[in-house]
Amino acid sequence: MKFDKISPELAELAGIIAGDGHLSRYISPKRTDYKIVIVGHKEDDLAYFSEVKKLFLKEFLIEPKITIKKSYIELKINSKILLELFENLGIPVGRKSGIVFIPEKIFQDKELLPHFLRGFADTDFSMVFRKRKTVADYPRITVDIKSEKMINQICESLTSFGMKVNGPYRREREKFGKLRTTYQVDICGHENFKKWMEIIGFRNEKHLKKIKKWDENARPTESPPTRI
Repeated sequence: MKFDKISPELAELAGIIAGDGHLSRYISPKRTDYKIVIVGHKEDDLAYFSEVKKLFLKEFLIEPKITIKKSYIELKINSKILLELFENLGIPVGRKSGIVFIPEKIFQDKELLPHFLRGFADTDFSMVFRKRKTVADYPRITVDIKSEKMINQICESLTSFGMKVNGPYRREREKFGKLRTTYQVDICGHENFKKWMEIIGFRNEKHLKKIKKWDENARPTESPPTRI
């Protein structure tokens, strides 16, 4: 499947798959299987997966299957056409955590880039409000991933949108007896958060709930309104 024009929905779905998704192609004499799978937390991401399902329906008129497993939630589509579309766009098939990147056609398009970043952030970023004195009022958005190319693209992208980023920081930790290298970037402070919400935003309810709680209970009176 080829695309003449990348839509905002397609860019966001590409970001979601780049984050918590997986493209799988299995070909044998007995069986051929093409899958797009996205996984998440069975409770925290339940509402979000309904939104992702709507994106697939709007863009492709295809309804993914959502299954709640014992320890996670899974969204799955069996489609050679869609797998090849995302592969041709630039999403790797198979293991991707250390090699994934923002597809060039999206990275160079300032209209599409925020949609990709929103999809990736909804799946792979964390959003917290750190406590200062007695109030948890200091916003901090963090990403920690294995792909050095992707983290550098994220830094360049956010800087181009006028945000100040801390990092990237190289982190080395041992996991299951093996040394694991990741790269972390922090987007901190009220001005950065305001720009993030105006340009990129979130769709995932687990992030929006934290922001709503902050709006209602802990938000500084001098901070400008948050657009969600």
